[in-house]
Amino acid sequence: MAWFREETRELSWKTDSLKESSPPIRLVLRGRIVTMDHDFTVIDDGVLAIEGKRIAHCAASDQALPAPFLGERQINLRGTIYPGLFELHNHPAYNAIPLWTVPAHYARRQQWQGAETYRRFVKNPAALLTHDPLSNNARAVVRFVECRALLGGVTTTQGLSITTMGTNEKAAYAGLVRNVELPDDNSWPAAQDRIGDFKTYSQAEEIYGPIVGDLTKPFLLHLSEGTDDYSRGFFESLKKPNGEYLIGANLIGIHATALNPEQMARMSHSAGIVWSPLSNLLLYGATTDVVVAAQSGVPIALGSDWGPSGTKNLLGELKIARLFSDNHGHLFPDRELARMVTSTPATMMGWGNVLGTIEIGKVADLLVLDGISKDPYAQLVEATERDITAVLIDGRPRAGRATVLDPGTPGVEMLRVGGQDMVLDIRDQGHPLDGMPLGTAISTLSYALEHLPDLAERFLPQHELLSGVSHRYVIHLDMDEDYAMELMAGKRKIGRGDVDPMRLDPITEFDDGQFRLRLKDNMNIPDWLREAL
Repeated sequence: MAWFREETRELSWKTDSLKESSPPIRLVLRGRIVTMDHDFTVIDDGVLAIEGKRIAHCAASDQALPAPFLGERQINLRGTIYPGLFELHNHPAYNAIPLWTVPAHYARRQQWQGAETYRRFVKNPAALLTHDPLSNNARAVVRFVECRALLGGVTTTQGLSITTMGTNEKAAYAGLVRNVELPDDNSWPAAQDRIGDFKTYSQAEEIYGPIVGDLTKPFLLHLSEGTDDYSRGFFESLKKPNGEYLIGANLIGIHATALNPEQMARMSHSAGIVWSPLSNLLLYGATTDVVVAAQSGVPIALGSDWGPSGTKNLLGELKIARLFSDNHGHLFPDRELARMVTSTPATMMGWGNVLGTIEIGKVADLLVLDGISKDPYAQLVEATERDITAVLIDGRPRAGRATVLDPGTPGVEMLRVGGQDMVLDIRDQGHPLDGMPLGTAISTLSYALEHLPDLAERFLPQHELLSGVSHRYVIHLDMDEDYAMELMAGKRKIGRGDVDPMRLDPITEFDDGQFRLRLKDNMNIPDWLREAL
């Protein structure tokens, strides 16, 4: 477990080895605290006390600590403390796939999903990485994509699920970054997802009807993704025979790019929408009408979508959202953008009582950024991965600068981010990924992508060899799982000529010098965004 340097400095006076010491159950952190509560309270010089996983104290530094913390050393982070970033739209299983060169302007999701270049550069590579039976590629994908989120300050994400052939092993893929479909605490609502639109009201009634309005069962629906009448028409599948709409307070609409003003206004009865501006603009040249959404009182959260056509994490998506806002008359102040990645999605998910703000009694999922001089909300919107001082989940430091976290503590590993050393504490003893450090995952995926033709050639023979083995781990591809299963069964063929060697993109945007240049080369993005990037 990672220790703060100030903890190990004190501990060195008491013991010869960290291995002899139990992890601390209490932490006292000092810095500027951006609570993201309803009143946007900011404590310029604050102290945050954590006991176990929960926040026990949050107040100005001149206020007395609770008695149990009086003897604890204060760790001065010299930074700004935020709630951990909360994402409600992602497809992590695809996030080891390089950014796709989108070849055409699309009007609906079904068009690009059927494109030959999508099959060659996204669907086939993703299926090979996540369903290869005799390698560690699937485990490497999980490790890589969770760390990609973590290094961007994301402590809760969406879309990573596990399929096994035989024994249920979901626990193997739960852990580091929270996942809304697989909450660590069974008392928290667990999300249900659907990517395909409802084609008829009867289908909507059958699937969503039994849980409509049930706040213990949030329903994330990819809703009318696209820009044309065809995509827009799917919204009407929610219309009941009596003219009302099957929209409850537990419905979360992902994308909703095709909705007209009247339809968007109806979403004010839902939990809200999740906006992914970059992916929308790269694929469709347009994005969700968040102007009308805001005017209609629809809660808006941000999601980075996925690797092939999105930002690497929410820090990147915040910047695209701000550029869009600036181009539309400064639609959203920075503090509203900050809410889109903290308190708003937590509330939409039904986790607002435990996450999303920094308040006493809530779980200590935290993001710490270097410095306290900027406007606190602009600091978050403008931050890059290099500005991160530390990320805590359940009160436990999971990532942080080597100047803040001690790289000598047992079980941690180091990674270079933005020219500085980051300490990662991502290995839990007994967890199925315990033997998969991030460095190993990066090497594994780099090799696999460079040798995709070889993977394709041996893919079916290996599955045939293991036809009687029930315990094969595969990562569920939420958009292409049926296709991957057909490849495994030999119902579809894949060979060397169906893929090309690829290179693994750097895990952070800051270290990816080509990322914004490739965005600028996209044929669909509007001129205002191309000029601003």
